[in-house]
Amino acid sequence: MKKFAALMAIIVAVTFSAGLVISAEAPAGKVTIKHIQKTKEPVVFDHKAHATSRAKDCKECHHKNEKGKEQGCQECHKAKTEGKVLELKEAYHEMCKDCHKKDASKKAPTMCNGCHKK
Repeated sequence: MKKFAALMAIIVAVTFSAGLVISAEAPAGKVTIKHIQKTKEPVVFDHKAHATSRAKDCKECHHKNEKGKEQGCQECHKAKTEGKVLELKEAYHEMCKDCHKKDASKKAPTMCNGCHKK
């Protein structure tokens, strides 16, 4: 019985760790970023396009973690924060808008309705 329990524990651990590896990969396709106060439309963000052709490294956006272990912004940036951590809305705006303003092709939106489509 102990061998069976040990075997099941190993199977669960391997399955769980495989799930973590899979979830650590960059999300394919589009991600929807919902507005906290719901005063603006959600932003549909093409993560795959940004991750493969725009950013040189994941750390350009996911600034605190190793490659493959990136966290979502909302894990540190909350709707309301205290201290040096930016509120979620400000973190997105600072990261996204500043990068969009540097876009040499001038195709990246910099105005509200460019990202918050109606």
